[in-house]
Amino acid sequence: MKILMENQILYRKAKRQDIEVLTGLLFLLYNDEGQAPDLSREELLEENKKHFSDTNQAFFLALADGEPVGISHGSLRREYINGTNEDLKGYLEAIYVLPEHRLGGIAHELVKITERWAAMNGCREIASDCLLENTDSYNFHRKIGYKETERCIFFVKSLMPLDYEIQPACDALRTKIQAILSDTWGFPLLAINGKLWDSRTMPGYAAVCGTDVIGYLLYEFHNGVCEIMVLESVVQNIGIATALIEQVKQIAKEAGVDKVIVQTSNDNTHAIRFYQRRGFTIREIRIDAMEVAR
Repeated sequence: MKILMENQILYRKAKRQDIEVLTGLLFLLYNDEGQAPDLSREELLEENKKHFSDTNQAFFLALADGEPVGISHGSLRREYINGTNEDLKGYLEAIYVLPEHRLGGIAHELVKITERWAAMNGCREIASDCLLENTDSYNFHRKIGYKETERCIFFVKSLMPLDYEIQPACDALRTKIQAILSDTWGFPLLAINGKLWDSRTMPGYAAVCGTDVIGYLLYEFHNGVCEIMVLESVVQNIGIATALIEQVKQIAKEAGVDKVIVQTSNDNTHAIRFYQRRGFTIREIRIDAMEVAR
């Protein structure tokens, strides 16, 4: 992109070596608007580093005598945005000018450069937003040609952490486990290690919240190891699967078995990372194992 001069202000697209400078300006923006930043400066820096690897993101700087005095951040978005009609649209993620350099047209010029970048990338619309109480930002957007599309107030309520306990899979819990397993697998028999295993008779544990089963683990002792046959969490990201694994590790230890194993397909990278983070290591890769199981 060409370097532009306007009233002795130089405008240019930010480069990777500008990462510290633009992060500092954006951090000032969040504090200037009177709200605590969602990210610390260090976290914001890491986020901006990722943006530089994303062709859908771009930053533009305004410099006075070589010193950065303003920044804009644009992006290309494809999700629905209130008031837009195009599948691909630009988005003005951020615009900020140091207080002592305001009212001189710098912010407007930065927005125009961001708009031009969005247009060059195939956008026919550009959207933006501001807080309801930020009248300066609202008036600025209206002044440079943006129209208001919708006003919205967001609500939030803190929730107590979901309370659950790990219980042995008794007969009453097995019925609920089988209902979940049936929805996922469609059949109670599991093809593992070249044979069919009946999940209805496997020992296991359930994560129980009130009267609901929100996760379960079934296992078998065989050939000197404890193997996790099925592990499933109905509710994600609250530690259920980890708690179930720790429970079966304890059971294996009490039984004098020092090895817990589990199998997954090589394309299930999420599961592989999950187990590795919990101390499992890849022991063996079996070629065509899924075809044999089928």
